[in-house]
Amino acid sequence: QCATTTRSGTPTREDGRDMGLPDWWTRTRCGLMFQANLASVPAWAPIGEYAGWYRAHVDGGTRDVLLHPSPLVETLAHHRDRWDHVDSYADFLPFLTFDEFDADAWTSLARDLGAGYAVMVAKHHDGLCWWDAPGSQLTVMGDGPKRNVLAEFSAACERAGLVFGTQYSLLDWTDARYPGRAYVDDVVHPQVLDLVRRFGSRMLWGDGHWGAGGDHWRSDDLLGAARAHDSDVVVNDRWWAAHADVRTFEYQMPPDIVHSPWELRRGLGGGLGYNRAERAEHLLDANGIVSLLTEVVAKGGHLLLCIGPDATGAIPDVVQERLRAAGGWIRRHAELISDGQPWRHWGDEGCRYLDVNGIVHVVDVGGGGRFPHLLPDVARVTAIESLDGAPMRFEQGSDGVQLERRPRHRDRLPTVYRVELEEPPEPPIELFARTAPEPIPLAPLLADAAPGTVVQLGDGTYVGPADVPSAVTLRGLGPDRTRIVGTPPSAPGSRRQAPITLQSRARIEHCHLERPEERIAWLPLPVVELVGEGTSMVGCHVAGHVAVSGDQARIVSCEAGGVVVSGADAAEICRSTFVGMQWDCAVDLDGGAGHVVEGCDVHDALQALRLTGTVEASVRGNRIRARWWGVQLVDTEGTEVIGNSMTATMRAVDVDGGTLTRVTSNAVIDGDTGCIVQRGASDVEITGNHWQGCRVGLLTWDAGRVRQRDNTTVDAGEADVVNGP
Repeated sequence: QCATTTRSGTPTREDGRDMGLPDWWTRTRCGLMFQANLASVPAWAPIGEYAGWYRAHVDGGTRDVLLHPSPLVETLAHHRDRWDHVDSYADFLPFLTFDEFDADAWTSLARDLGAGYAVMVAKHHDGLCWWDAPGSQLTVMGDGPKRNVLAEFSAACERAGLVFGTQYSLLDWTDARYPGRAYVDDVVHPQVLDLVRRFGSRMLWGDGHWGAGGDHWRSDDLLGAARAHDSDVVVNDRWWAAHADVRTFEYQMPPDIVHSPWELRRGLGGGLGYNRAERAEHLLDANGIVSLLTEVVAKGGHLLLCIGPDATGAIPDVVQERLRAAGGWIRRHAELISDGQPWRHWGDEGCRYLDVNGIVHVVDVGGGGRFPHLLPDVARVTAIESLDGAPMRFEQGSDGVQLERRPRHRDRLPTVYRVELEEPPEPPIELFARTAPEPIPLAPLLADAAPGTVVQLGDGTYVGPADVPSAVTLRGLGPDRTRIVGTPPSAPGSRRQAPITLQSRARIEHCHLERPEERIAWLPLPVVELVGEGTSMVGCHVAGHVAVSGDQARIVSCEAGGVVVSGADAAEICRSTFVGMQWDCAVDLDGGAGHVVEGCDVHDALQALRLTGTVEASVRGNRIRARWWGVQLVDTEGTEVIGNSMTATMRAVDVDGGTLTRVTSNAVIDGDTGCIVQRGASDVEITGNHWQGCRVGLLTWDAGRVRQRDNTTVDAGEADVVNGP
């Protein structure tokens, strides 16, 4: 159950009870997390992945890996070349010396950043405990560092005036008792309460919770005991408890202001800790950190920035330099960050708006001096000044505010302006005021539609669910004018029905479609279902997913969260835009033959396109930016991947099994690997591709026949081609 906030700003739970969040949480908006485990020794993952998951990446038998690939062939290749003399993951422990660890240096770095709380990983998924943990034999006391690292760090936090917190993983890849009752009773509960009672942990940052539910972990009892000991303890939502204090977002920025306590966790790079594979250009610089923090604060949240040490306990120099450079700005603007609250709009890519004690402040992150949300009908701007009191000349018009001249700063970090506003006068009383039209039920409008009929919708909101009958066209006036929404399920747990279902040869055009339910994690949220043969969608905006089960469906010039095609043939997806939520698959084609995905923009997903068991599919001319996969082909036959542009994606093309695949004329920039061929994939042709700024151009691992020619690799971080095992 997530928290909500009343209109007055008082934090409450959804059941209306006061959350009672402690002062330390409300007065600080930035925290620093130190991510370390046994994987800090190899400290390696492909660019974009989590180095802390090294064990799962080399051991395909690791349980409860969730979305992470296990094993990961990139890591298998690295382990072969660098750590082949290490027989098992546990054998890394003697190399974890931590002889350069200085707890006060860590807390000094947090203070220099401007953080108010510091969180240390007490136990990660690999089970290594960083203190003399009760119920565990795998600690840093007997081998490796041979010191109580967590105790030293908690004491250093107290000296530095930082709130001390701990991350604790319920998942344990090492303990044979996991996830049984003995593990819960003898390991989890004693260890978590020890962190609170003995070391004063005031943030219990749960993780690795997906192997069981809250009843199994007895989370309510555990967290209740922790809060009984210290009422200032704050818990996140990864314990499966009935009541969490803070909602967690990981590498997933909310699109707008969130009216409940929330926190964004992410690293400087693509992973949470130290990764040797990441170069300086893969890490946020000072401007990126400031831009990130101000967006989080403008949307009402907290930022938990994650870094990690190497095996000696030292934080890399480039990380320290960037944190301190950003921290100079953050500390100079401490009041803005600690007291700033969301204004009417959070801002955009160029600026952020914050209300500080009733005065609007604008953070000019883009440096353009343009503030488009300061419109005359919102409030008349009477004065703008920089924080040192210098008045600024500006113009306010129908496109907002534009500064005439902007001051220059040597550090090139954002300038902050105070804005004086005068509320517009009250509008005149309308004698015949118009009322908003009531939503119109859609199903009756379609009930008697005959084949060949065009049902024209007007301006306003229409309510589903409704079926579009065979060979009927449902036409709107444009996504900004015609809106179709679903209704909530009639009872908890009942089947959620999509607002619109298209039967054979039915067509929907130029509508905005959404449903009232909130999406659950990365699971698809079907808003439109194309169940009949030969259906079409044209020019629609879909706040969710399109589910396709009928053959020969066409989706053209649409915007959506994604498409799921299940068992159908000949789906055609063209000139459309799909925006993910960082942990999902945008276009998922499962089975069928003859699919075409062409000319689409796909970004912000974990997987841009995934094809599983398809035959004779074509993926061509798309523009892709994803986290881990651009195009993943799983056991497909006769797939062609041609002429796509892929940027900053870990695996641009992944041929995972299957046969007769052509990967031709694709341009890949700044990913980890341009193309992977693995798991017995055979008769694969890799020709004419351009791989620039990738760590590796082509990686083949346990592959069959692969023909590669005329590929160009530019500025490869490690190698043009890697073969294995």
